[in-house]
Amino acid sequence: MRVGFDLNPITSHRTGVGNYCYYLLKSLLGLYPETKFSGFSSGSAKVELGSLSGRVAHRHVGVPTRVLYGWWQTFHKPEVDRLLGGLDVYHATNFFLPPTWRAARVLMVHDLAFLARPAYCDPAVVRPFSRKARKFAREADGLLVNSNSTKRDVVQFLDVDPAKIVVAPLAVDEDLCPMLPEAAQEQLAQRFNMKGPFILFVGTIEARKNPANLVRAFGRLAGEFPHKLVLIGERGYGAQEVFEAVAQLGLAGRVVEMGYLPDYLQLRAFYSAADLFVFPTRYEGFGLPVLEAMACGCPVVTSANSSMREVAGGAALYADPESVENLAAVMRRVLEEAGTRENMTVLGQDRAKLFSWESCAKATYELYQRCAALI
Repeated sequence: MRVGFDLNPITSHRTGVGNYCYYLLKSLLGLYPETKFSGFSSGSAKVELGSLSGRVAHRHVGVPTRVLYGWWQTFHKPEVDRLLGGLDVYHATNFFLPPTWRAARVLMVHDLAFLARPAYCDPAVVRPFSRKARKFAREADGLLVNSNSTKRDVVQFLDVDPAKIVVAPLAVDEDLCPMLPEAAQEQLAQRFNMKGPFILFVGTIEARKNPANLVRAFGRLAGEFPHKLVLIGERGYGAQEVFEAVAQLGLAGRVVEMGYLPDYLQLRAFYSAADLFVFPTRYEGFGLPVLEAMACGCPVVTSANSSMREVAGGAALYADPESVENLAAVMRRVLEEAGTRENMTVLGQDRAKLFSWESCAKATYELYQRCAALI
């Protein structure tokens, strides 16, 4: 079988979608060596395949991605499978479904936040994605989602036949595993001058992930505990609310913004050294940072909405993301109760082991085969 794969999200600044593409492709290449995978990318962003370089054919078109998408939408040419020399299936990994000549098309829908929670999303994303999502979902031969929560949203918002949708949950790379806390703390002290206990948040600093309420909840605890609050991730839509809250609460010396970490595995030390990971999201298609934290043995507090219970199960504690008081109370419990933290560490590591990139890749490949058979 010949499979085309959208590589655009795999850049030097990989976030959730980029990590999904990288680790899925890595597993597919390992499991199905007889399959020819051809990668496609466009625009000025440089694809960084790392250890996958040389293992997948790659065609790059220098036309700006927005221009190419507009051209495809208007003229339906050039077909992406022709650009890649002929395919049986093309995997659109990041919402946009390009035209093909003969190849079946598989569309990945990571989440429908722009429809389910539009008030917390950038209007520049909400408008175009809302217009195109139903069209693309209906035109695709098969859809991939990473949680049953997202599958329900796709059925509800896009009016898609559930039989067309395959759930392929995400996972954590085997390298992201626990470190001894002392070793993790030493590494953070040497590399980042990070000393003392801390609470951790990882994800884009944006309204949908709700770090502003995390800052407010932390403000209620700051006088009781010596911890800092560490925020890892790039700034996104609505980030200014977070730093306004920091200033209003006088927490400038206690809230540490690390920005984006270019070395994905540096997260291992932060997860392993943190006393608590808090992810008070308003909506997630999956919520990979929660799984990452649990894999590294860090206790997790998150929201009881969207996909979060599906991912964390009984290994996390849950809080109302809109209630600063409730969020602070649940955080306080974990910080005060050593036995609770120890139990959550064991449960979280066991929970993370239930997810694997191999399982994700197998479910994905089965959909490739099913869709290819339709053509």
